[in-house]
Amino acid sequence: MTALRTPSRRFLLAAALVATLSAGAAPAWASDKKEAKEGEGQALDPTYKLGSMTIPIIVNGRIVNYVFVAMTLKLTTGTDAGAFKEKEPELRDAIVKAAYKTPFVRPDTWKEVDGPKLTGFVKTQCGVLFGKGKVSSVEIVKQIPRQQLMPPKPRTATASRTAEMNP
Repeated sequence: MTALRTPSRRFLLAAALVATLSAGAAPAWASDKKEAKEGEGQALDPTYKLGSMTIPIIVNGRIVNYVFVAMTLKLTTGTDAGAFKEKEPELRDAIVKAAYKTPFVRPDTWKEVDGPKLTGFVKTQCGVLFGKGKVSSVEIVKQIPRQQLMPPKPRTATASRTAEMNP
């Protein structure tokens, strides 16, 4: 004669889960994910993240530093972000060319770019490449300088006279 075995807890839990799923009731964790996915599409504004790019800091025709800049383009509603991926190299090229022609340099520091000047240029360039009204704003997410340089302090009139008198 054989002894009767009692079912293990794992077996009972698995059987309860199978019975629940077969009855049409989904577990609580499954329904939470569906609700979160449905709400995400409506709550988020469409954005496009530009990869990090190197912007030169040019003073008096010489490169004194580089700043690695990451930006996010906030798109208007109904704009497809897929079109931006195709033309991103053109946008990046235009930004770097402009950085060499008219540098995005702040007068008080060589560790950051001139944010309003850079974002204004990028927004204008997006209008040219993608069409006007597709980008609502441009945000600089991160700026990392290659070197921690500060611009030289301007020499005062008394300091320059003192230097001339005491060579």
